Amino acid sequence: MFDERWMEYDAWYDKHREAFLKELELIKRNLPEGTGLEVGVGTGRFAKNLDGVVAGVDVSSNMLKLAKKRGVEVILADALSLPFKRVFDFVLFAFTICFVENPLEALREAGRVLKPGGKVIACFVPEGRLAEEYRKKNSPFYRNARFYSVEEISELLKKAGFTVEKVDFIDLRYGRDVALVIGKIDENH
Repeated sequence: MFDERWMEYDAWYDKHREAFLKELELIKRNLPEGTGLEVGVGTGRFAKNLDGVVAGVDVSSNMLKLAKKRGVEVILADALSLPFKRVFDFVLFAFTICFVENPLEALREAGRVLKPGGKVIACFVPEGRLAEEYRKKNSPFYRNARFYSVEEISELLKKAGFTVEKVDFIDLRYGRDVALVIGKIDENH
């Protein structure tokens, strides 16, 4: 679906620029130092604007073409099979986790490509009023999305070998509409 409707997906960011800028600010204020990978980079809207994100992966070749035009280093790859080994300080899932078939395995795979002490940042629309609104609009993108609570994402991170370090939010319409959870790789896991 993302490969077929990539233009429609990308246009959302222009149509909802204020929301995008708030989401971007939430990520920026929580982005760790070092080099990072964005899983589900899409058309590169976030990666292009985030210092430290040096590469992005996605399963949509059409989206990656646009991300590359935006100056993002991209690789066609699945979240469950990242073509790297322990090279990143952080891995970012910016509004991706709700589309991943097996989020626990995706988080474990992210942990595999992190340097010791590395972090995963999951930014997402949590279960709540905004998620319900997205469902009711019958969006082709969110029709099959799985919305998680902050507690569910935190639990997935723990099961994947991370210690939850921080939770942050921004308000778009209803309060706490977008959540961000940071997990630090647990060296004892």
